[in-house]
Amino acid sequence: MYSGQFSVVNHIKDIKKFIINKDPFKVRKLVNEWFTSSFNRNRDIVNMSLISGVESACFDLIGKHFGSTIYNLFGGPVRNKIKVYANGWYTNINNIEDWGKEARKVINKGYRALKFDPFGSGSGFLEYDEFQKSMEIIQIVHGVVGDKIEMLIEGHGRFNRSTAMKIGKELEKYPNIGWFEEPVIPEDIEGMAMLSKSLKIPIAAGERLITSYDFTQLFKLNSVSIAQPDLINTGGIIELLKIGAMAEANNISMAPHQAEGPLNTFTTLNIDALMNNLKIQEMFDEFAYPAWITDIVDTVPEVKNGYVELPEKPGIGVNLKDKINNYIADENDTDFNLFSEGWEKRGFK
Repeated sequence: MYSGQFSVVNHIKDIKKFIINKDPFKVRKLVNEWFTSSFNRNRDIVNMSLISGVESACFDLIGKHFGSTIYNLFGGPVRNKIKVYANGWYTNINNIEDWGKEARKVINKGYRALKFDPFGSGSGFLEYDEFQKSMEIIQIVHGVVGDKIEMLIEGHGRFNRSTAMKIGKELEKYPNIGWFEEPVIPEDIEGMAMLSKSLKIPIAAGERLITSYDFTQLFKLNSVSIAQPDLINTGGIIELLKIGAMAEANNISMAPHQAEGPLNTFTTLNIDALMNNLKIQEMFDEFAYPAWITDIVDTVPEVKNGYVELPEKPGIGVNLKDKINNYIADENDTDFNLFSEGWEKRGFK
């Protein structure tokens, strides 16, 4: 669990005034008033996470009220299934020879693309041995998946420009590199632009950017071929759609980041269905979540031949099981029932 999630829980008590007695159907008004309520426009990751969660909950309520999926509320899907890639599958590997074994498991589960970070603890520069080991890991995985399965290489924003360039030149040797993700620190937009112009492989980034405003310069400088906004970090469903439209206008593909659990997975899948320029969707669900997370929801995505079907249930397409109520809050705890009065105005109980 990210440390920021604990801050989100504590921060809830400070934002009651933006939620209590508000109409969950007036989503844009609620989010705009909240976002602009402070001098710095609340552009911090904790506040944006809260805004995103509340906004998604509003759309879930609206969808359930009308018996509609979110993507149908926005005009209907442009695709019937979503291409996905596996992430989180490599996090417990200790021996280099196990990379191939774990990659094989991913392919056997039906994925046709997988992402991994082969660079260990390397940061800034890579020492000779670190570089050689990283390249060996990539070679091992490629030996298992072949040329037809996409390999998405994760840099986690750790490298300087020269090291990222050196890695990128090595990656060019493989025909199935889908992208090199966050090759330099996220703030180095010009560095990403340099790499995008110099390398034959696509550059991807965006998971740490906040709202559509942060993506303006990224797109203006042609720094990426694939944008990776996270619905939680960016401010919610509407903001993610804005970023998708901006990317489309700049001929940039979308591959939303998603590593925060099944609720966000299903919400993001709804938005994926609406974007003409979607490339692929990240999936942590089978590899990195503890068992109890998938046990508290009534459905999970099923990967078939590299795709998942669109959610079909109203709202975001997934519900919490009844037993989770004991873990969320007591029914009399107003800190966790901030929407109750707004719900009742719309006929929800």
